[in-house]
Amino acid sequence: MASLGEPGSIAELLSQELQSLQAFVGLLHKEQTLLVSGVSEGLTSLAAEKSRTAIALGRLSTARDQGLARIHLPTGRAGMDAWAISNAGVANQRDWDQLLALAAEAKALNEANGKLIALHLQHNQQALSVLLAAADQTATYGPDGQPKQGVGGRSLGSA
Repeated sequence: MASLGEPGSIAELLSQELQSLQAFVGLLHKEQTLLVSGVSEGLTSLAAEKSRTAIALGRLSTARDQGLARIHLPTGRAGMDAWAISNAGVANQRDWDQLLALAAEAKALNEANGKLIALHLQHNQQALSVLLAAADQTATYGPDGQPKQGVGGRSLGSA
């Protein structure tokens, strides 16, 4: 069995995963602040950073599961719970508990941010509908000087 302090051990992977998850939760809080304030500047780079962090978290979780399998424990939460009870000690149990709490927080934040994004999208679609309707209502004048409704020009989707 790998010792608790050995690089690549379950304890080390748990520590790295906890640090990455803390960073991920921080990114979700930043995203929420931008979404609530209506500031879209910075969201694209934040999304890229979130994606990189999520990939790193996935790799750490997979490595942790592989470590559990090496010591003949089930993967996932059941294996980690068994590992924490049998081998980990107080500090690692605390890290595992903190990781579970942060994962729940990240899930809640991500769902809330998704709802905010959907709300912004809905507002943008409504604004676009209003603009398209207004463009369609623009009066033009024919050769006889009488107003013509919705004639002329090209549609916004054509070049």
